[in-house]
Amino acid sequence: MSTIRGTLSELSRAADAFAHEVDEAGYGDYTFLPDNSPFDLSFLTSKGLEARGSLIAAAEKILRLAKGPQGCLASFADTKGIEMGTIQALTQLEVPDKVPLQGSITYEELAGVIRVAPELLQRLVRLAALAGFLIEDESGAVRHTAMSAVFLRDTAAGDTARFLFDVDMRAYSFFADSLRLDPSGQNIGDGPTALAFQHDSDDQGNRPTIWDILERNPIQRARFHSTMQALGSFPSHLLKHILVAHDWHSIGSLVDVGGSLGHASLVIAENFPEIRITVQDLPDVVERGRSSLPTVPHAERVSFQAHDLFQEQAIIADAYFLRQILHDWPDGDAERIVRCLIPAMRPGAKLLIMDIVVPEPGAISPYMEKYLRTYDVSMFSMFSAKERTVQQLRDLVERCSARLQFQGISCPPGSATSLLSWVYSAE
Repeated sequence: MSTIRGTLSELSRAADAFAHEVDEAGYGDYTFLPDNSPFDLSFLTSKGLEARGSLIAAAEKILRLAKGPQGCLASFADTKGIEMGTIQALTQLEVPDKVPLQGSITYEELAGVIRVAPELLQRLVRLAALAGFLIEDESGAVRHTAMSAVFLRDTAAGDTARFLFDVDMRAYSFFADSLRLDPSGQNIGDGPTALAFQHDSDDQGNRPTIWDILERNPIQRARFHSTMQALGSFPSHLLKHILVAHDWHSIGSLVDVGGSLGHASLVIAENFPEIRITVQDLPDVVERGRSSLPTVPHAERVSFQAHDLFQEQAIIADAYFLRQILHDWPDGDAERIVRCLIPAMRPGAKLLIMDIVVPEPGAISPYMEKYLRTYDVSMFSMFSAKERTVQQLRDLVERCSARLQFQGISCPPGSATSLLSWVYSAE
């Protein structure tokens, strides 16, 4: 059997398994239009997530075979970039916000609102439509697809897309320039994001880091934390994965360090009523999280506290949770974060780190490996940091204190992140 036919067989098997899960969830007529599409795929079981990954990997493989080597290279260098730039422009012009969730809007009406020539707007929308973003109805007016409707259906998910288009994407064309300046990839001032925003350098010529950008721009800062919240609805980052990643019954008090708006802590509190949780983050983030507490179940067991990651921890607790924190920082800074927790730790206290763990090549499914490695490189792009292997995480933590004894690692089925645990031992 040829590679093409073999891949088609893989594709067929994966499609059948995925379709079965979609049917079971009541979305048998799923067409990618807003009125009959799931908002996200959180209904998938671990078996469904595996089928989804296999389906995507097989589909990408068959596309490569169909395009051929030259066509694939041209697609990366041209077609995909143009598609991304087009959808980025439509998003930044707030086109999805101007198209009604129900019904449609003519090009003339839409062009008048966003101040772009109708004919050019039509060209952009028609290309985006072929990528599943917006569509024309029978009259030729613009309406939403399920993807473009995300901006109206969920603020956090829409903010995520806006943040990635406005900030993240700008850095991609600066990878080589950054590596020429800093071959180690650990100097954030020479990182891709700093180079992409160097027009905003200060009077001393210091390029802005992602942290400077977030500090100076309240809109992007809010979108960044919305991104952290929305991430919990992505199939590989569902908050429900946290619940089975550790024995939470063994913990009475928890500090969620850098816990953003508290989305992870609230899920833990809802399912484990014996835990009292303190969420720590920057002052304005804490205020946003605190303001939403009165409307959230189990809020009486979750509190917020302003805290700097690089300042000594003052709360004595049973466990300290660093969820998707250390991957934002190069090794030296990541060690400082862990060291700041140690003065508050008592014998028996736990350090819980939940991050992507980079696998050995070929150790997991092609889809998940590509997903994790994409995250790893995105950490370089934005933070001059990285996702780490199990050994790299162990070495980092255990350099901070020999009293931190590694207990193990847990990766829930379908989860992109793993939870590693240490116990602070008696001297």
